[in-house]
Amino acid sequence: MASIYDIAFANIHGIGPSTAKEIMKIYGSTEDFFNESRSNLESIFKTKTKTINEILNKTMFPKVEKEMEFMEKYNIKCLFFTSEDYPKRLLQLPDNPICFYFQGNQDLNMDRMVGIVGTRNATEYGRQQTENIISELKAYNVGIVSGLAYGIDAISHRQSIKEEIPTFAVLGHGLDMIYPKDNHDLALEMINNGGLVTEFMTNTRPERYNFPRRNRIIAGLCDCIIVIEAAKKSGSLVTADLANQYDREVFAVPGRVGDIYSEGCNYLISSQRASIIHDPKDIIEIMNWEFKTPTLYKKETKKPTNLSKDESIIYDIILGKEEIHIDDISIECTMNPSVLASCLLNLELEGIIRCLPKKTYKICS
Repeated sequence: MASIYDIAFANIHGIGPSTAKEIMKIYGSTEDFFNESRSNLESIFKTKTKTINEILNKTMFPKVEKEMEFMEKYNIKCLFFTSEDYPKRLLQLPDNPICFYFQGNQDLNMDRMVGIVGTRNATEYGRQQTENIISELKAYNVGIVSGLAYGIDAISHRQSIKEEIPTFAVLGHGLDMIYPKDNHDLALEMINNGGLVTEFMTNTRPERYNFPRRNRIIAGLCDCIIVIEAAKKSGSLVTADLANQYDREVFAVPGRVGDIYSEGCNYLISSQRASIIHDPKDIIEIMNWEFKTPTLYKKETKKPTNLSKDESIIYDIILGKEEIHIDDISIECTMNPSVLASCLLNLELEGIIRCLPKKTYKICS
């Protein structure tokens, strides 16, 4: 549980995650830091007079005291980044929250965490895909993370509760409110079946600029992100991009060409920013979550008969390997990169090959 010094430290003007990490390498605790002399603070912050004065005068402490009263009243934890309870996945991020607030009853360090994001304007197709994926994941002891928005987010949370899967919502505002208001009852259910996460203090409204910060936490808390229905310019694609930057696996459900809320997913797949989901089991296999019984005999794989000349060449190259990186395929086939990418995508869409992490490929069994 974070102390008043920890929370105040996280709210000092001019201290971000990287600076916070460097400071905590020097000081034994945030309390020690707040008792530092002006001269030593000036050696750290140079001409940042506002920051130095905030620390010396402890100007944020009255606000933090009120926050801690609110936390105690509503059973909210604040986790500082040096805490043992701080999610290990978030610590891997270069821009992890210095501290964040959590209201719930489940462990954010579950062995497997899956983020599901998508449009607020979900279609029946999106609903079905979301529910099917979550139902399939139930057997693998995952936690489901999303953003409590309308559409795919809310469907993910509700289906998780139905399946008795822990589900977590990352918010773009303080815990003194729920946005959107229509999801208030859903949020209350989640507190007993997962939890609510935010890095924002009370009285922080759901302003537009808060949500990219929210999205990085969704990406960072998870082992993989699944995008189900998204426009090409959307917060879901921002989350997918962040997940790629954080070296998380990204999956996307393909949609019909021309549908506005399938454009984002189709773009992620065609640009090789996400692995395509033909079936929920694709997620399990690519994440290596499926137990495979050893076999004595290798199953014979029959080569499809409807391949183009280039696709046939690529198929033969991949067939001879357990898995092979795209760069090695390119060397062996000597094709134009755009032709190679197109052929790989076609083979993947047909379910003939599978794209694995780090842009390696294998023949589907």
